[in-house]
Amino acid sequence: MMNLAKLICALLLLAFCENTFAQADDHWESYIASYEKGLGITLLNMSLKEKAPVKDQGFVLITGVTFSDCKDGLPTPEMVETLQSIDDALARQVSFLGKTTFAGSWTHNCERLLYFYLQDSMDVRFSLQTFYKDNYPAFKHYINIRHDPEWEGYLKFLYPNEIILEQLNVSKVLLQLAEAGDKRDKERPVDYSFFFPDGKNRSTFIEQMKQEGFRVADQPKKVASKDRPGLVTISKPALPDASTISGMIIYLRKKAAGLGGEYKGWETVPVKN
Repeated sequence: MMNLAKLICALLLLAFCENTFAQADDHWESYIASYEKGLGITLLNMSLKEKAPVKDQGFVLITGVTFSDCKDGLPTPEMVETLQSIDDALARQVSFLGKTTFAGSWTHNCERLLYFYLQDSMDVRFSLQTFYKDNYPAFKHYINIRHDPEWEGYLKFLYPNEIILEQLNVSKVLLQLAEAGDKRDKERPVDYSFFFPDGKNRSTFIEQMKQEGFRVADQPKKVASKDRPGLVTISKPALPDASTISGMIIYLRKKAAGLGGEYKGWETVPVKN
């Protein structure tokens, strides 16, 4: 579990990144994940998922600096302001290279790397080497330019996998509960809803879930009715933890899919006493 100091540091870092690069029509998300050498923070423009890959931007530039003021691989609060300044200057420098798209960033192991997609790679390395030498000679810099027409750097590395994506969605709901005064250390029923076009498969799913300790919270009598087509809601007590709930959603989704079912959502209520 991340301690409070590291969490505050991570949130500070993400806050300035969004202010620096966000556009009005962008949808930015950030997440923290564990890697071989420790925790890493990823910030990315989720809106690019619908556009990627952009055909005339087939080169990815991965560049940034190594910073010394770090704790457990993440920047100290004192380092955040300096990194912001470097990011701003770096973004301006890259903008001189032609049409570019900032896709996201990764901060890990005392290194901060920004991902840009470019039209071509001509003169990019020389331009950035000069930039770092003239402006930030005290920092070790990193420059990697490669042909990436399928945008794998964004789609396969920056973009969250199924588990993390579900955790992001669950975390938003849990944040709303916390703002409503929820007691995070209290178990409460957590409901998961599914749609089955076939009544027999729905019954099979229900029986399987009962054997795993779930109860049926809602089961319309008519399958594929106009108002409530083949729905079933199962419930089981759990702590309001993003990892626990998202993991359960992924598990149940796969179980339901094996019987032709479709996951429709989850819900719970705040516990204030």
